Amino acid sequence: MNGLNWEALSAWLAMGGYGLYVWGSLGMCALVFAGEVLSLRAHRRALAQEDAVAAGAAAQAPARRPVLTQQERGT
Repeated sequence: MNGLNWEALSAWLAMGGYGLYVWGSLGMCALVFAGEVLSLRAHRRALAQEDAVAAGAAAQAPARRPVLTQQERGT
C-alpha cells in the first residue's frame, strides 16, 4: 500500500480551478439544509408548547352549565 497521494488529493479538491465555487456551493447547501432542519424543529416545539398550553387552559377552565329558559325549566 503506497499511502495517500497528496498531490492527487489537492488536484481533486481544486477541481480544475473551480474548487472554491464547488465546495462553497456545497457548504452553502449544507448550511441551508441545517438551518431548515433547525427551523422545523423550533416550529414543531412551538406548536407542541401551544398545544400543551391550550390543553392546560381547557383543563383548568370550569365546565359551563347550560342556561335554561323558563320553558325548559318548567316554570
